[in-house]
Parts: sequence; structure tokens; C-alpha cells
Amino acid sequence: MQLILTGVQRRDNWLQAFAEASGGILTRNWDGVSVPVVVGNKDGGAEIQIECRKRGIPYVLVDHAYWNRDFNLSNARVCVNNYHCTDWRDSDRVTPHVTPYREGKAIIVIPTAPYIQRIYDAFDWTELTVARLKEITKRPVVVKNKSDGDLAKYLAKAHALVSFGSVSEVEAAIAGIPVFTSPYSPAAPISQDIAQVETPSYPDREQWLRALAASQWRINELDQCWQRIRPLVEK
Repeated sequence: MQLILTGVQRRDNWLQAFAEASGGILTRNWDGVSVPVVVGNKDGGAEIQIECRKRGIPYVLVDHAYWNRDFNLSNARVCVNNYHCTDWRDSDRVTPHVTPYREGKAIIVIPTAPYIQRIYDAFDWTELTVARLKEITKRPVVVKNKSDGDLAKYLAKAHALVSFGSVSEVEAAIAGIPVFTSPYSPAAPISQDIAQVETPSYPDREQWLRALAASQWRINELDQCWQRIRPLVEK
């Protein structure tokens, strides 16, 4: 396993700590054969993910946590073979408090980020999704771009949130908003088919959150993190 250094201190500090926990090798250049560990999509991270997905090579992706996010990555999510968690084994990790489900008016759509479009070949996802929604609902469909301000303002009046795969789905589900996502989403276990957007169900969120909590670790817990993900990497 190769941990790909970026030259950015906060990312490389995390990689150095994970190398000690896992026995992986720190390097600036991936050899194209070993299991790579990349932090985020920049500095070649997206290209490595695309190549691994094309060739069926396992990889580990590190990025900001789903809650208690920290710019310096002292708390980060660690995912295998996907940009978000796909490991739904239960855990005893602490989960955030959830708000009861509630009703709203608008459907909030989160566009796919440019790097996600490239990694998952999802260039037309936003346009196709908005068009589909307008076929099946008369509710306001609001496209919320990253530059449009705080998501909480949009969720306050939301009936549902629709997204390909982002932290926004986790935030919406915790806030009591039904989510409609792709299989690559961190909220995939509680997602529903977009055809049900007018009549959503309200699934229990506790087991999902316990599993999701086991995908994010503080930098002093990386030995436990490695124990958790090692079977997935080796498989």
C-alpha cells in the first residue's frame, strides 16, 4: 500500500500518521500497481481514483469528516473504493443527534462537483435529474450551488434533498429531510427512488449513522481505523 504525499502539510501529516498505523509506504508518485491512499481529489488524487476504478485496483480515499469537520483533518473520513462510505457494518461509534422528520415545500438539488463528474462520469447528472423532477412533481425545484451560502437555510423549507453523492445528504438526513441519492452516496442505505419524491418514506437513521460513524476517525485513532478497513482493502 502506497500513501501518496501531496506537499500540503495537513494532508501529509495525516498520511504519515496512517503510515505508522498501517505499515504503508509514503511516496510522492504512485507506482500504478500498489493500493494507493489519496487525500482528496487535488494533486492527482482524482486521476488515481479514475485509474483504479478503470483497472479494478483497490484504493483508499481520505477527506473531511461527515460531522465535526476539521480543516486540518484531525477528524477525517476514510473510504475504500469510493469517494464516500460504502461499508455498512454496524459499530458502537458515537452518532450525532437527529431531528425528527418534517415536511417542507421545495426540492433541493445539489449539483455534482467537477471532480465527482470526472471520477464517476456523471457530467449530465444534474441536468437530467432536474428534468426528471419537473416531470414528476409540481413542487419548486431549487438547484443549490456551493457558492449559494449555507445549506441549512435551504433545508429549513425543504421537502426533500436530491444529490449524486455529497456530505449535504448526511446533513439533510440528520436534519429530518428525506434524501434521494445515487449508490455512491454516503446516505445510500436510507435513500429512495426519485419516483417516490412526492410520497417519501421516513426510514430509521440510527444503524446507518453508526456505520457511517465508523468511516470517520480522529488522527489518534488510525490504528483502529486500519483494523476497520483492512478487510475491505484486502478483499
